Amino acid sequence: MMSQQISKDTIYKIREEVLKGKSKFQVSKEFSVSPETVYRYTKDLPNKIKRQPYISGKSLELLKQLLSDGFVYTGKNGSRLRSLQRFFPEIKRSQYKNKSIYYLEDKNKLALLEMMKHNKSRIVSFQDLSKMSKVFGANLDVKQKRGFLGKNLKPKRYKIKKYQIQHKSNSKEKQSKIDDFFGRFLHSEQL
Repeated sequence: MMSQQISKDTIYKIREEVLKGKSKFQVSKEFSVSPETVYRYTKDLPNKIKRQPYISGKSLELLKQLLSDGFVYTGKNGSRLRSLQRFFPEIKRSQYKNKSIYYLEDKNKLALLEMMKHNKSRIVSFQDLSKMSKVFGANLDVKQKRGFLGKNLKPKRYKIKKYQIQHKSNSKEKQSKIDDFFGRFLHSEQL
């Protein structure tokens, strides 16, 4: 399709509108010329002025939750969280047993504890906790690990009981009962 012939003044106005930020399609509608004509005279210009990136909508809500709680579970928001991660390198992501969580770099221990609560049925040993803490780059002390696994009780220490023979009245009573029994037994045989 051939492009329309238009005046130099109209070409200048078309270029000016495109530079102001209007799309080439919008300009073609305003000047009642075909889009091909506008593209022909503005092919050296960008389509739209690039603006500074901004965050709005669901991404903004996720960012607010991330700032208030320190972590956000991925769920269906993976692409939004990845785009936030591009703008904010302080946002980190960790995954453990097919569950992922985004968290702020300085809140890694908080995110680890939250992930442990979420995966409580899957964590059964100190080894699992060690693996998970390595994923998050956080160190848990033994007391916290035991508390999470429900093994916070002190280890049992078995005491060896010493049996002492007591020669008090209690043992004398037992001995007298035994003697009495044997005495009756012996007398009954002799009779």
